Order: sequence, then C-alpha cells, then structure tokens
Amino acid sequence: MSYIFNSNSTVSFADNATIDAFGRLRVSEITSYLELKYLSDKQPLLVDEIISGSSTSAFNSNNSEINMNVFGSGDLVIRQSKYRGIYQPGKGQLFEASFSDFNIESDVIKRVGYFSSSFDIPYSSTLDGFFLESNGVDNSISFQIWKKGTQIFSGGTDSWNNNEFDITALDWSKTNLCLVDFQWLGVGRVRFGLNLSGITYFFAEHSGTGHLDNVYMVSPNQPIRYEIRSSGGAGQFNQICSQVSIEGSLNSLNKTVGLSNATEITCSTSGVTYPIIGYRLKTGSTFSNAIIDYVAVLQTTNDNYLASIQFNPTLSSQPSYTDVNNSSIQYAVGNGTITVTSAGHIISNYIGKAGSLGTDKFDYKDNSIKPGVGISGNQDTVWFCVTPLSNNSKFRTSININYFD
Repeated sequence: MSYIFNSNSTVSFADNATIDAFGRLRVSEITSYLELKYLSDKQPLLVDEIISGSSTSAFNSNNSEINMNVFGSGDLVIRQSKYRGIYQPGKGQLFEASFSDFNIESDVIKRVGYFSSSFDIPYSSTLDGFFLESNGVDNSISFQIWKKGTQIFSGGTDSWNNNEFDITALDWSKTNLCLVDFQWLGVGRVRFGLNLSGITYFFAEHSGTGHLDNVYMVSPNQPIRYEIRSSGGAGQFNQICSQVSIEGSLNSLNKTVGLSNATEITCSTSGVTYPIIGYRLKTGSTFSNAIIDYVAVLQTTNDNYLASIQFNPTLSSQPSYTDVNNSSIQYAVGNGTITVTSAGHIISNYIGKAGSLGTDKFDYKDNSIKPGVGISGNQDTVWFCVTPLSNNSKFRTSININYFD
C-alpha cells in the first residue's frame, strides 16, 4: 500500500513552551553561559553585591540561598553577576531564575531579572533589560522591559493571560521559578512565564516588530540581577538559583587581541611576585567573555620562575591602563617596581624553565572566572605575574586574548 501526500502539507506547532523564541521546536540542546547557585558561599568571584543602610545579606547553607533583608527607608541590597550573557543573532536566549518571599510587602520593591542600571547611587536610573517586580508601593506584581531608563512594556498580573492556569492561585511567598525567552535582533519578541511543576506557562508577551521606532533594550548582553529596596517598609527576598543559556550551540565567532610587554622587566627580588601584564574591561562594557588564550614568556636570564594568572590581585601601586583599539578591553604593564602585595584568586600557574622561551596555551572557554564590571562600575582585573626564584631575573611577555562582544 502506498500513500501520496499533498506537496503543500506543512507541520506546525502551537505557540507555547514547546517552541523557542524564534518558533523552533525545543530540544534539549542548550548552551549555558551564566549560572549562579549557592551551595557553599555567596559566590564572590562571580557576583557583585551592594548593601546599603541597615540591610543584610547572608548565605543560608540550609536552603542553598541568599537571604536579603531591608528594614527601613533607603535600605537596599543588589546582587548582580559580574559577567553578562552573550546574545548571538538568530538564536533564542533563555533566562531562568528561582526565588522565594516575592510577596508584596508594604513600601518594599523586589526585582529579579536580566538587567542593568547606572553606576551611581541608588542604581535605579537608565534601567536596561527586563525583570519581574514585586512593588509594595503601588501593590502590584508585573513583568517589565526597559530601554536605558525608558519603560517599554509593563504587564501586571491583572493583564496576564493564560487559559491553563489561574494566576490568582500563585503563592508568591513560596518558592517560584520564572522563565523569559527572547529574540533580540533589536526588535524581536519577549515571552515571560513561570515554570510550575515542570510545565512552563507563559503569561505576558511583547514584540517590537512593526510598532516600535527602535530597539526595545539597548543591549541583549545583560547581567543576572536580584535586588530589594525599601522606601519605608521592611521585607525579605531570597535568591536561590539562576541561569542564562543560548538555545543552540555557541558558535566561536570570537575576536582576538594580542597584548605584549616587550620592554625587558627586571624583577630584582627572589620570591617576590611581580605583575607583568594585565587587562580589564572598560567601565561601560556590555560584554564579558574576555579570556587569556595563550601566554609567551621570554626569560632572558638563567633563572627558574613561577608564573601565575591571578584574578583581582592587590598591587603595591596602580599602573596606568590603556584602551585597546576597536575593543572594550584595557591593558596595563608592570615595570619591575610594582609588586603583588596580596595574591588574587589563582586561575592558573606553571613553573618556568631557566633561560628559555616559555609558552602555554589555556583552554578557558568555559571558565566562569573572567573579568567583569560591577554594579558601581568597578572593574575586575586579570594579571599575568611572575615570581623569580633568583635575584635580578629579566622577562619579556606577551598574551593573546579571545573575546566575544
């Protein structure tokens, strides 16, 4: 028996959680880019935090969460990832975040989302991105999209539309898991939903296509951010777990830049650590994936040495940083008099051989520790350092950096 199918037959899928933001059927292949969970501490290498007034923020090991509390006017706690997700045009991006104690509390505002703000106190102007907000000033819970200080969309629970779930049945004081997927391309759609017992229900949607004059948020590369603010009331908000991923593979459309300290540096004292070459992101950078790919060290004296790549070391004095053309990277070089007075987090190290050209290639593409920019614009630094094992050792160094924007 044979069947003849109409050549015009098509297969289509309902516009629900079975498809991604671009309308493609969802499968289990996603590429995680940011993830935050709290199993042993507050993740200080990955998350920047500002606590103001009498506010408190504490790691709760019993519940694997961060408990944020405000008690009176002006109190705030902001916890924001130092790094931003990377959006690749034509691929949906997925944001997920879990939390508890999101119920409305008088004169307290709570937010969770994928957004950023100005670097100035109280860090509430030029909002850019999207978030879910519990507002105890006007007694509402809403999903919002902002573009550099201008509100593009606000959908309160009174307008949320889903025939499969009664939104009034939600208990916001309990644990909840929100989900947002979006097209960017500057003008695409954003869908907001909640995952309830393993099933995602979408409640609000916005699309800029055909009715906005320009993009709905300035940058699709945003940090994960949780915050609680008081304008007179007391309240609590708990940060549990969150992630940002690309629904598909992360193609290696990276850029590279080479940095060098060709001037011979004399490191005079054995056992002392000297910064040789370092880099950071510019304050206004909207990307964060800048990682060392390759290091070359020419050791011109016959001395062994220890080489290390350090994250946020404390230096005896601050060198001058120079912008790298056509990128969001700045770099600085040591001079043989600046030393490391307190070691940072050691990302990697190796022993260098006396009187040789030492090279090393690093596979850091999935490393979550990389330079970022904090809530107030504070910049992480990464330094290549050497610790000579003899006096008056001399070095020349170059590094290559891979980055996405």
